[in-house]
Amino acid sequence: MAPLIENDKTLYPVVVQHAETLQILMMAFADEEALTLTRSTGRAHFYSRSRHALWEKGLTSGNVLAVQDIIPDCDNDSFIYLVTNYNPACHRGTTSCFDQSPAAAPNPLARLQSYIGERLHASADTSYTAQLLQGPLERLLKKIGEEAIEVIVAAATNTQTQGADMVWESADLLYHLSVLLTRTGVTLQSLDQELIRRHE
Repeated sequence: MAPLIENDKTLYPVVVQHAETLQILMMAFADEEALTLTRSTGRAHFYSRSRHALWEKGLTSGNVLAVQDIIPDCDNDSFIYLVTNYNPACHRGTTSCFDQSPAAAPNPLARLQSYIGERLHASADTSYTAQLLQGPLERLLKKIGEEAIEVIVAAATNTQTQGADMVWESADLLYHLSVLLTRTGVTLQSLDQELIRRHE
């Protein structure tokens, strides 16, 4: 789809797609300012043709779209926003504006990292995740060490609840590790690429 020219402004078509389920969520337009803000903030920005103004998705509704990557087409004049959160994308409150858009089963680790990403700009006064993201790195590293030890203890303890304990402690470890990945800018895609490289 070619870009539009309206009021001497170039508007690029943008398709929003979930990075893990690959579901198409919505379609809108973005000008250069919207693309720049999306890249710098990690939140989806567009240009409203009806209001003739820049807008950030979810600024009033709270349904922010966390953008992990922007993919241009071969002519660099239309784009895909790859997002990872599970907030509704449609103004009707549904996940997608395209009711028949297929979606693969979500990756639970991707969902976890998405939830954590939504706390990047939350208040540390009300969010434990925000405290870990914004507070001293040493605190987060200590928690990861503690949770790793608890996984080891659960695995070594032969009790009737061993399986349940392993699930509980492993979930805690994965949560804190995901916070560290988010804080340091490491994506699940990069981990996936490294695992593929090692397998090859």
